[in-house]
Amino acid sequence: MGTNDKKIKEIEEELKKTQYNKATEHHIGILKAKLARLQLEAETSRTGGGTGFSIPKSGDATVALVGFPNVGKSSLLNSLTGANSEVGSFAFTTLKAIPGTMEYNGALIQVIDLPGIIENASAGAGRGREVISMARNSDLILIVTDQNVSGIEKIEAELYRAGIVLNRSRKNISLKKTISGGIKVHKPADVSVDHGMMFSILKEFKIVNADVYLRDSISDSDLIEYLRQNTVYLPAVIAINKSDLPHSNELDRSVSEKFRFVRVSASTGSGIEDLKSLIFTSLNLIRVYMREKSGVVDMERPLILSQGSTVRDVARKINRAFISSFRYAIISGPNRRFSEMRVGLDYLLKDFDIVTIISRS
Repeated sequence: MGTNDKKIKEIEEELKKTQYNKATEHHIGILKAKLARLQLEAETSRTGGGTGFSIPKSGDATVALVGFPNVGKSSLLNSLTGANSEVGSFAFTTLKAIPGTMEYNGALIQVIDLPGIIENASAGAGRGREVISMARNSDLILIVTDQNVSGIEKIEAELYRAGIVLNRSRKNISLKKTISGGIKVHKPADVSVDHGMMFSILKEFKIVNADVYLRDSISDSDLIEYLRQNTVYLPAVIAINKSDLPHSNELDRSVSEKFRFVRVSASTGSGIEDLKSLIFTSLNLIRVYMREKSGVVDMERPLILSQGSTVRDVARKINRAFISSFRYAIISGPNRRFSEMRVGLDYLLKDFDIVTIISRS
């Protein structure tokens, strides 16, 4: 074990043993900063790592199936998409990433069955870095566990070590290093931060002179994630597979505190439609229908966009030339107060909107 790996292990053990309270929160924050810096240094020093998985993203969104071996990910992929992923009753059946396409509510959603994660996957064990790299590029993490609902915290920890934060938003932080002057914090009056903690964490990352701009209240974890510079924030849901086997519903409470979940059985098909619905809603997709020049609305093939998309995104998706020739758009739909509205490129769209783009002739 290298020096860095030994230090990482020691800090992880200390964090496990240290109970969080007001008296220890500063110490825990420093430990977390030291751990993140060491992990970043260890990752930077690693070379190689195998052949990797090279599956191009396709469809309207990508979902990564993540879980420990032998929880039924391959069977679940087959149930969701009809893909032909090899199924076995033993661990490590899936030795490569296998994609399938789930059609739901007019959307084509790519679902990728990844090899099972094992302990220390984030450090490269069991091709873990390759698996996690694929997960980083997805739009949603679907954690698959079995009827015993075990290992979720370990999976979340492995993903976090690799810079994947689940079900939490990125905070608005920016930093500009300076030559002198120490640390200067610029923030609105209603934004709270522990300045002592912030200065200690910045020092751990060897930053002693900087202008820090905050537009959100932040915790030690928020700042550490920003300084790591390799953090992605992804939504995540859980599929509790093998629900046809004996299980305790008492376990559901511990899961529901942080994740939305569905109990399913890939072998019987129970809960699969509920899981498809959960996947779709968790991806935060909207459906936009285009009205043709003839006045006919194509209700069979919606454009699938992310929530927060605008008319500009519609024009860009159809043909970028529409942006330069754009005059206005006409919006209607069941979620609109008025029957029709004339809007510009930056108008925010809603699910089920009907859009007509009017271009300069």
